Amino acid sequence: MAQLLRRVLSIAELQGDDEDVRLRKRVGVTAGYVTTGAALVLPFLGDWSLLTVVGAACVASANAINLAVLARTKQFDRYVTVSLLAAAAYTLFADTSEGGLATSGGCVVWALLIPVFAILFLGPRRAVPWFALFLALVATIVLIDPLVSGGPAPVPYAVQLTYWVENVGVPGTIIFLLLRYTDVRRLAAQARSEDLLTNAIPASIATRLKLGERRIAERYPETTILFADIAGFTPWALRTDPDRLVALLDQLFTRFDRLAVEHGVEKIKTIGDAYMAAAGTPIARSDHAQAALAMAHGMLDVFADWRATVAPELELRIGLASGPVVAGVIGDKRVLFDVWGETVNVASRMQSSGVPGRIQVSESTWILLREQEAFQPRERMEIKGLGMTATYLASPQGNAEPGAGLPQKTVVPNSPGIGLLDV
Repeated sequence: MAQLLRRVLSIAELQGDDEDVRLRKRVGVTAGYVTTGAALVLPFLGDWSLLTVVGAACVASANAINLAVLARTKQFDRYVTVSLLAAAAYTLFADTSEGGLATSGGCVVWALLIPVFAILFLGPRRAVPWFALFLALVATIVLIDPLVSGGPAPVPYAVQLTYWVENVGVPGTIIFLLLRYTDVRRLAAQARSEDLLTNAIPASIATRLKLGERRIAERYPETTILFADIAGFTPWALRTDPDRLVALLDQLFTRFDRLAVEHGVEKIKTIGDAYMAAAGTPIARSDHAQAALAMAHGMLDVFADWRATVAPELELRIGLASGPVVAGVIGDKRVLFDVWGETVNVASRMQSSGVPGRIQVSESTWILLREQEAFQPRERMEIKGLGMTATYLASPQGNAEPGAGLPQKTVVPNSPGIGLLDV
């Protein structure tokens, strides 16, 4: 039944229609079915006069033929135009046949369907002429009322009450159901859009954008930036089927995303096989370095499980650096929350000069964590853009091997409290 209902409601849809167009078409088709049924029951609600039966039959037939032509041609605009003209004709017919405004039981309310249908199915701009038609129709009914009010025989009081029920209740119900259905779908679409927005940028930044801020840029004095990259990824990617490659990367990065949420770290972006995150922005926190390192350890554990069934030759290399950054939103079509500054550059260098399977941190991060975590110092190295730099490897946890990729002795000159160490 559900499949049959979808087929019946989708008779106007084309292959290239987006979600919004499909929604409008389905609502328009539903309105056609409902107004056809409403026209058929009018005689049962009224007095079964010849004019009422003929008018109801004409409206129902016109709607049925219109739906059939729509199913064959897919010309939705033509379908809406015919439907609106039929609604106008029926309203005028009902008023004149039932003796004018005083005795027709408010049949002019059917004319309200014209602007409502037009704005729902054609959009606000194209609905303006149809609203003008609605006003013209009401004016015409008022002007001709003196000519038609004395024509038919007096309508019994019970029939007049019935007319009011059918002429106000039926179109009012149709309008309510259409507006409710459309609004429910609109809210669902809005929720999907907000989900996409908050997946692309932090929730706090998304809220500020929705409140009207256009340029968001702030300094964050205390942050820790995390970069991760898969060592050996390029040659492995060249010999891996593209669909499988994307699926496996998606699987891995989805697990990284969960770790980010778990540790309160903000994912910034992915570039190929590289993953970037930040702690302490856009929401400041004093334990940003601890949060970033905890996530980094979790990433190594997740990666170890992932590579065991995917490609044992791959390794994950992670770099951390702490310090001030500038963060903000850039772009209009594709909004992006990003961070800039020397701390970002240092974190990137920590990753690129690091050891596969290990977490390398800058001296700024080491200073924040040295009382809480064990680190293995490396000899000062020349890092592009930074000069001679002291770096440290976080002690391995879980599946990592202590000292992996390190020389047996590392000299760290000019580093506070560091001499010749066995590592």
